[in-house]
Amino acid sequence: MIRIVLTLVLATCFTAALLAQAFPFVIPGDDAAKTATDRSGLLDKPAGAKGFVEKRGNQFFVGDQRFRIWGVNTCFASNFPSHEEADRVAPHLAKLGINAVRFHHMDMQAAPNGIWNPQTKDGERTFDPEMVDRLDYFLAKLHEHGIYANLNMHVSRELSEEEGFPVGKDLPWWGGANKWVMYYDRDIQAKVKSYCRDLLTHKNPYRDHLARVDDPGIAVVEMLNENYFSEQGYDLYRRMPKRFQQSFILAWNTWLRDRYETQQNLTAAWEANQIPLGDPVFPVESFDSSIGDWEVSLTNAELPRSIAVQGPAQSPLSALRIAPLKVLEQTHFQQLHRGGLSVEVGTPVTLSFWVRADKTRTFRAEISTSLGGEWRDLGIFEDIVATPKWTQITRVVLPKETIQDHVNLVMTIGNETTPIEFAGIELREGVAPVSLPKDQNLFDATIAVPSATSPVAAHNDMKTFMVDTEIQWVKELKAFLTEELGVKVPITASQINYHPAKLIENELDFVDLHNYWHHPIFPSNQPWSASNWTIGNDPMEAIPEQSGWPANSILMRTGWRYADLPMTMSEWNYPEPSFYAGGCVPIAAIIMGLQDWDGVYFFDYDASGPSEDKSPWFRDQTTNFFSFNGAPVKLALMSQMANVILRGDLNPIPDEAISEPGEPIDGRYALSKRLGVRTGAKPHAPLGTVDIRDLHSPNNQVAWKSDGRAHGYLTLNTPATRAVWGTIAKQSFEMGGVKVTTSEIEPNYGFVLLSSTDGQPIESAETSILTVVSHSENQGMKWNEEKTSVGSEWGHGPTMVTSFAATVFVPRKSNSPPIHCYALDGTGKRIREIPVTPTKGGVEIKVSPAAKTIWYELR
Repeated sequence: MIRIVLTLVLATCFTAALLAQAFPFVIPGDDAAKTATDRSGLLDKPAGAKGFVEKRGNQFFVGDQRFRIWGVNTCFASNFPSHEEADRVAPHLAKLGINAVRFHHMDMQAAPNGIWNPQTKDGERTFDPEMVDRLDYFLAKLHEHGIYANLNMHVSRELSEEEGFPVGKDLPWWGGANKWVMYYDRDIQAKVKSYCRDLLTHKNPYRDHLARVDDPGIAVVEMLNENYFSEQGYDLYRRMPKRFQQSFILAWNTWLRDRYETQQNLTAAWEANQIPLGDPVFPVESFDSSIGDWEVSLTNAELPRSIAVQGPAQSPLSALRIAPLKVLEQTHFQQLHRGGLSVEVGTPVTLSFWVRADKTRTFRAEISTSLGGEWRDLGIFEDIVATPKWTQITRVVLPKETIQDHVNLVMTIGNETTPIEFAGIELREGVAPVSLPKDQNLFDATIAVPSATSPVAAHNDMKTFMVDTEIQWVKELKAFLTEELGVKVPITASQINYHPAKLIENELDFVDLHNYWHHPIFPSNQPWSASNWTIGNDPMEAIPEQSGWPANSILMRTGWRYADLPMTMSEWNYPEPSFYAGGCVPIAAIIMGLQDWDGVYFFDYDASGPSEDKSPWFRDQTTNFFSFNGAPVKLALMSQMANVILRGDLNPIPDEAISEPGEPIDGRYALSKRLGVRTGAKPHAPLGTVDIRDLHSPNNQVAWKSDGRAHGYLTLNTPATRAVWGTIAKQSFEMGGVKVTTSEIEPNYGFVLLSSTDGQPIESAETSILTVVSHSENQGMKWNEEKTSVGSEWGHGPTMVTSFAATVFVPRKSNSPPIHCYALDGTGKRIREIPVTPTKGGVEIKVSPAAKTIWYELR
């Protein structure tokens, strides 16, 4: 019997004119009904039945089969559902085609939102028995239904004063949660190891008492999460509590003793071959009558400034005074900057300036570039304190790259409204020649962290020390997991852009990446505010080359893959409540399939706790930026795009183009080449020109057309799956004989997706799914005027989805039986029959919002 399920995903916002196109639609959080929309057959059950996940070359395998991950994250309390919840959630996730769950942020909070016992006893924290039991049971139920686990070790735990550790104040996000100090502080490292031991050697009573290290249902282990160290440098040292400064100095001096052995050797090395301080790179402005070649990011009305202000007594130069009127959501919108500069690897530069503020406040100094479309700092990205007293700040910067004419010197001041004044800003190549102070001795462990009065060699040694220290800790922790605890599955540390290439290529089993399109942003003084936030609201499909926080096209990350290691993206999303949020699912499948990555985990499925909702797992609405739970568009798309990944509908691009780490190939080539990096890579052949507005994979299975501003769409054409999505209103498309004609959409964004359930070509499939799903909004959701935020007014369920009229022609072989079409409810059960018109070579189906569904079954 022939069965085809047709799912049309057609997205629109709820303007008054199109309100009739909206209707309630919910995919229940406990739906496991064996209907035509069920994708659980793609999963091998139970997880681990064929052995452990293994790294073979640059791919994951289980037994003799390639293992690809189509997964989600769970966070905080959602790692610990009750037994009754786990019984209902696990088969539902399997039905969606999810084959892996990344257990994230288990270590941050006490029960019920985290794994820790709420009480600290004798300076020690222990696991909460109920949370451990819930985790055990949830893992067992997931594995039973073919779902593997990715266990994260250190994510967001910060050791407390009750445990005998100081807590840093006003640290950048990457400096909190002991992320930076763990690389060198032995006491912190011991606590991390203890957590790993307690979590991984625990025996799960619901898995035949297997220790987690012996459980093949655990697919991979991530040791760290978004942990910077050497890539950020040592500026953070100055802001660390004294306890962590002391342990840093001890580690630094120990490294120096191993390197130089004697004070004499150290002194000789540091005082030789100094690069003398050169002339100013640009004329030093006095700010008497103008700001010269400096620029202020906003107009004088938006960001008032005054020139000819009295400068420091030690300098004849006048100062520039800037008085922010308000704190903006992104502090970099308020800056003093100078562009067009150049830096060179191996040539240090000295930055010097005077600063004061009306009262004590912070600001940020950076030397950075956006050359190639990706912002990055080039050696300094430091939060500095300004006080009411004029202070001269001097920093030695070791450039990370050689950049000509595209370097910016920036002072970011938008984090506070306190007026701030600058004078005598100068940049010089080289460093003032100095000698090691006589009160610093190698064998007293008193060699200080390099400052502006230190030799260049000291700064170079500090950079090498940080890289060596980072490698040593990752190597040590990984050896602890494998050799002492017995972990048998692939292990990674932090994400690609957090570690040096030397560490990644030599110490890790696979690499990982995080990326978001329009991550929510918050005022600098209200991080993660539930009411004061915004998101961008435009389609990535229209701007494929966009690369800059908070909106990074996944296309432009493709060149970062390490060619000889498996590759996952463990966090990816277009956050809610964007009109275009559903697009994150098919674009992930396209990029992962073409580039032959090993996994994608959407962030997240759920992160709710019982304090937020009495039954958060089974809600009928969207409640936050990230969760797929309660978002019917993403859920429907995810279930059907599982065919592309787990079944392998889309062929990987056959030809590679490999470059050196730090010099990734432009992502514009990612539809024509599989991109990657490798140390010592031979120069690749010229790739020729590419039109970012008209991209095609080699066999035309994927095409991406855009105007770079507001319009763009992708088509997918494989034998078993065909789709079009993006700004597709009032157009016609053809994908291998499947023809789609759409009506008007407001805003112009929609999806049409057709996929067989058994992997057979659409024309002859015994069973198929054609999925139709659209943008959703909660009832009563209250947008701001710019359509960038709903604040805390998320509204209520049941979620409303929108659709529009479309005509879909489905080709069929001449001997195929007649087809019937049925509208389906959220579980995939039939609710009504839809007329079908037989035509030459197939059938024509006219769908509209009147059917009040997001998917249809053709039988």
